[in-house]
Amino acid sequence: MNIQVIELRADDTGVLDRSPVALTLGEPHTVSHALGRLGYSPAEVNEMLTKRAVAVFGLYATAETALCEGDRLEILDGLRFDPKDSRRRRAEHKAASVPGKPQRRSRKQGA
Repeated sequence: MNIQVIELRADDTGVLDRSPVALTLGEPHTVSHALGRLGYSPAEVNEMLTKRAVAVFGLYATAETALCEGDRLEILDGLRFDPKDSRRRRAEHKAASVPGKPQRRSRKQGA
């Protein structure tokens, strides 16, 4: 069975400029087996699954997630910032930078 593996590291600054690596797997076809075939020890696989994000086509995976022919295994670094907090800070900064413009409030925030 053939799959593709993409690893995005912290020094990639969020941009992947490498091609996926092709990997041929024997039985069993699980995420932990694929990571082991990439040269990671069982302890490193466990740490990777808990501290970093591992996904199959963008959906989070566990060690026992089954892989199918042609799947793309993605190894990602964890988020440095919560995206919701970042959006909120940008919106507040934008509202504060325009003098005299009233700040909009959603219905959820009250009147």
